[in-house]
Amino acid sequence: MVSLQVNSDFFRKYKYQILATFAVSILTFTHGNANSWSATAIPLLQSENTPISTGPITMEEASWIGSLVCIGGLTGNFLGGILINIIGQKKVLMLIIIPHVVLWLTLIYGNLVWHLYLARTVSGLAGGLLYVAIPTYIADIADNKIRGTLGSAFMFAINGGMLSGYTLGAYVSYGLFPQILFGFSAVCLLVLFRLPETPQYLIKRKRYEDAEKSLNFYRNIKQATKTEKDEFVEYLKNLTKTIEGSDESKKSSLSYRDFLEPAAVKGNAIGLGLIFLNQFSGLYAVTLYTSTIFQMSGSTLDPNASTVIFGAVQLLGTFIAAALVDRLGRRILLIASSLGTGLGSFGLATFSYFSQTQDLSYLSWIAVASLSLSILLGSFGLIPLPYVVLTEVLPQKVKAASVTFCICMLSVSAFIVLKSYPVLMETIGLHGVMWISSAVTAVGAVGIYFFLPETKGKRLEQSDNAA
Repeated sequence: MVSLQVNSDFFRKYKYQILATFAVSILTFTHGNANSWSATAIPLLQSENTPISTGPITMEEASWIGSLVCIGGLTGNFLGGILINIIGQKKVLMLIIIPHVVLWLTLIYGNLVWHLYLARTVSGLAGGLLYVAIPTYIADIADNKIRGTLGSAFMFAINGGMLSGYTLGAYVSYGLFPQILFGFSAVCLLVLFRLPETPQYLIKRKRYEDAEKSLNFYRNIKQATKTEKDEFVEYLKNLTKTIEGSDESKKSSLSYRDFLEPAAVKGNAIGLGLIFLNQFSGLYAVTLYTSTIFQMSGSTLDPNASTVIFGAVQLLGTFIAAALVDRLGRRILLIASSLGTGLGSFGLATFSYFSQTQDLSYLSWIAVASLSLSILLGSFGLIPLPYVVLTEVLPQKVKAASVTFCICMLSVSAFIVLKSYPVLMETIGLHGVMWISSAVTAVGAVGIYFFLPETKGKRLEQSDNAA
């Protein structure tokens, strides 16, 4: 009975924060499907059964299909950073539906390689907007006690969408895949329309009454206790003070000197380090070239079935992250994730290397197990947590600009990795690529241990000086 009461009180207090996160997760689920499309589509596009009218695509064309998503992503990052301050997170989230619609229609009706280039570019545009808008949206609406869990839900929804995409790509026709996902865009529009804008944006626009109503909604003040209402008043006061600053700071706009403050330098360095580790660990590339990697690994297991298993393990890892991030903290999960990802990459590299000269068909399960270990450990640390930590280590004054810059660098590094991965797999072999990834994650674990502070439970509404 006590447990039920605790759960009831928890849901009462955080109900609308949870429901709002679930609502935006429909959008991230849709994007996860778009993200994983290439994993099963590229082997088909390279085969004699390709739906492309000009015939099978080359490895060079495949690398462009994989990497152009990052060019669109970079554009989306810049637009997202600008539009969030002009129209707010809610409207930016609704705008993401437009490139998603273009993506699905292009995949339904396109039959030339440049059609696929266009589809991947607009998919990246949607992702670029999404990766800027959703982490800041969740950070703004979430109580500090559950912020890590709700932040992890962002990647949980994407990975759930990727598992869905792997499954659809493996077991439904090439043309049916985008038709199924097209309907999700209409659902997203209806759900997002009902959400209020974040209190932070409304305060910046001096819409104080609307900001209080928004905070009332997300904190469910109508059903709050007297103590919780008193905390709400104090929170709103601190939030307004933090955003508006003192009278003196109101008169001064953001300048380059703000980025040279020790807290800003440290926050940006940590953010960029985690972003680079997120990409150069190879985890994102693996999710987009999964079937191709299984084919090249020497495993005799069905690549599509292996890809679905891989997606399920990835989703499990993100679920573990959501359950543990506000209990164990960010540092321990990121260190364990880096070491585990490196171990899995090393195992796959070693298996792939020896399978070139020996018959290891009876050990085919090692390829799936190694890659699954990488993605399992990666999914509860390296994949979701950089977006959570990024919003926690940056000072309030430079946060919007710095998050935008870091996410732009994410797109740049992702493009480098995705464009080079297929080429490197042909030149130095899969084993060479995975050994490099293993070394990167080992170095990353050391860097996290020495330089990353714990941010679990940090109060983001406090001023930078008080934090």
